[in-house]
Amino acid sequence: MGNVWRVRRVAPHYRAVLIAGETGTGKDLIARALHRLSPAASGRYVVLNCSAVVETLFESELFGHVKGSFTGATHDKPGLFEYADGGTLFLDEIGDMPLATQAKLLRVLQDQEVQRVGALNARKVDVRVVAATNHDLRAAVEKKRFREDLYYRLSMVEIQVPRLAERKEDLPLLQRHFVALFAAQYGKELRGLTHQAQIRLSQHSWPGNVRELENVIGHAAMMSTSDMVDVQDFPRTYTLVRNAPNTRQLPRLPVARSPR
Repeated sequence: MGNVWRVRRVAPHYRAVLIAGETGTGKDLIARALHRLSPAASGRYVVLNCSAVVETLFESELFGHVKGSFTGATHDKPGLFEYADGGTLFLDEIGDMPLATQAKLLRVLQDQEVQRVGALNARKVDVRVVAATNHDLRAAVEKKRFREDLYYRLSMVEIQVPRLAERKEDLPLLQRHFVALFAAQYGKELRGLTHQAQIRLSQHSWPGNVRELENVIGHAAMMSTSDMVDVQDFPRTYTLVRNAPNTRQLPRLPVARSPR
């Protein structure tokens, strides 16, 4: 559980963290853990998916704007940095942020102050930033698609998240997390997984990473009729074990999309 140890050591001190890994490996879970274990835990946890923002609106979204600063700016609007003041801002898919916005983000990280679009004065903020990417930012730096100075500012602490198949030791922790999550969501009293269910999950290769595990446990928690999730609660048309002895092979069900 190397990353669990690193999160606990880093959380009390970090100002910026970079989390790198494939899609679906649970980068958002690490970001939430960093926030929850940090001194900013009582503040807001704010999320921005950089790949979903129109390039012309990036600065307004992050830093805010004043009335009349551009067409459509009918009132003053605080940006996400101001909204997250005292808490954590999670910038998902940071590699998709435009270069011009990267330069302004770097200044905010250095000075801990933001200037709304069209404003004359800057405002102080106290925000911890967690950035995540499924891209190779070093390669992006070499191709001039990502600022080198911003990369080094973010990567003072860099957490690499391997595929779930490479960190099976994380399965019990992730299982408990998702069982508790779906028990609350469905209003059910679930205590965990049976031993047989845990064995079955440990035998799977998890090509869909943590996202796939979340999908399976979400289905099982919905179907369970007791306080323990068992093997029969897993999706019947889902391949949970590949090439495992004495295990019936089933066709694979497409993995549902969920947050990173």
